[in-house]
Amino acid sequence: MKKATIGILGGMGPEATASFFSMLVRLDRATSDQDHIHIIVDSDPSIPDRTKYLLEGGANPLPAMLASARRLLAAGADIAGMPCMTAHALLDQLRHNCTLHFLSAFEETGLAIRELSPPIRNLGVLATMGTRQAKLFETAFPDKNIIWPDEALHLSLVMEAIYGKRGIKAGYLGEEPKHLLLEAVGFLKKHGAEAIVAGCTEVPLVLSQKDLDMPFIDPMYYLANALIATSRKGVLER
Repeated sequence: MKKATIGILGGMGPEATASFFSMLVRLDRATSDQDHIHIIVDSDPSIPDRTKYLLEGGANPLPAMLASARRLLAAGADIAGMPCMTAHALLDQLRHNCTLHFLSAFEETGLAIRELSPPIRNLGVLATMGTRQAKLFETAFPDKNIIWPDEALHLSLVMEAIYGKRGIKAGYLGEEPKHLLLEAVGFLKKHGAEAIVAGCTEVPLVLSQKDLDMPFIDPMYYLANALIATSRKGVLER
């Protein structure tokens, strides 16, 4: 059976894209080079910022995302994923305007969370303000209590860790952004969080399960596993 080719609509940001590609390779239980899944990456960092679009009415990233999806399709991708949580605000439009079969990090994470034992009700989220304003987590997990940092802390801790001059998107993957995110985790824990969700793909670049004393949920892990499982079922009919 021919495995379905996986496409990665990347560049949002480039480091998160590289990390997601590596995750796909690690999680795919291949027995040889030739047994691995064919993966096509289109990493276009010129795609307009998703959070600026959602919060400030900045340039719409959808046309560039569609162009990337169509390049993946033309190159032979059968299924695809996006290593950017905020970009999922545009996933329905992307699916409507392109025949490439996109899996959703939110949908796959929702399925996985429902299987956790003991069950988790209160999810603390580290994500961009764009994801927060778009209510992506509230929509995806209506049966969960989504806990956010208060708005001032969200800006000074989480957004600073991601977008600051010494933040993750600026290439800083050391203690400074990690310290800011851990402060936000402390707030979320104090307000009842039973698990922390990496609601932005930059977060796991500096934060991992070993840094926390509660479950750390990385949606990219579930998206990667779903893409691998779907690929190994064979090429989909469009």
